[in-house]
Amino acid sequence: MKDAIHVDLEKTFPRKFVPENADMGEWVEIEPLFAKLLGRKPSSVEELEQWLLDCSELGGALYEEGAKRYIAMTTQTDDPVREAAYQKFVEEIEPKMKPQWQAVEMAYVNDPSRRLLRAERYAVMDRMIESNVALFRDENVPLQTQEALLGKEYQKRMGAMTVIVDGQELTLQQAAKCLEEPDRDLRRQVWEQIANRMLQDNEALEGLYDQLIALRQRSPRTPPARIIASMRSGNASGSTTPPRTASSFTRRSNARCCHWCGRFSRAAGGR
Repeated sequence: MKDAIHVDLEKTFPRKFVPENADMGEWVEIEPLFAKLLGRKPSSVEELEQWLLDCSELGGALYEEGAKRYIAMTTQTDDPVREAAYQKFVEEIEPKMKPQWQAVEMAYVNDPSRRLLRAERYAVMDRMIESNVALFRDENVPLQTQEALLGKEYQKRMGAMTVIVDGQELTLQQAAKCLEEPDRDLRRQVWEQIANRMLQDNEALEGLYDQLIALRQRSPRTPPARIIASMRSGNASGSTTPPRTASSFTRRSNARCCHWCGRFSRAAGGR
């Protein structure tokens, strides 16, 4: 089993569609890549599979950029440079990227070769794309941006919290390791310190949650019957403005990129 889950961290995956020096944090370099994908009209199963692989590569590059900025921001929440880099991606890249992914997925749904793909390899991916297309709604994009920014404020506030354990100042995440210690008194002491420290910011945290709930309630909803009808018809577009519910509170605005870079590359056989 150990060999089965081994990951070679030294292995590289050279890009074939996205230029190696492309800056995935600049829209002027990203937009032409979406245009290339949307300009192609696969006329066979083989061409469609290659198109999917190129979509996967672009999704992987974008997801990597967003993930790196998110990780950098959350691991040093008091660094204004990291915060600004993450916020730029959230405000300038993601809102432009989401309608483009919708167009890409609609192009897949409407491709004549799609029904010829092997079901045993592509069925799950195909169903997921149909759902994405049926649920997308443009009105949710700015709401998701606001959610991500509120999530950033939550991370910033939580990252600033520390407690003293055995004379050492620890972040809440570092202190949480002590909750696994066999010493019951130590566990209780640390738990109480963490809880008391969070209570100091209770009003601010509750305020963030209230704002997130308000955003969720503003999110346009899709009538269940409409979703079912679009799935049964095999045409998931549903209408000229297909709806989609808002993303989760915890930010995953890059989920669509992750979906392309993960499931699509595996479905198409990888590179």
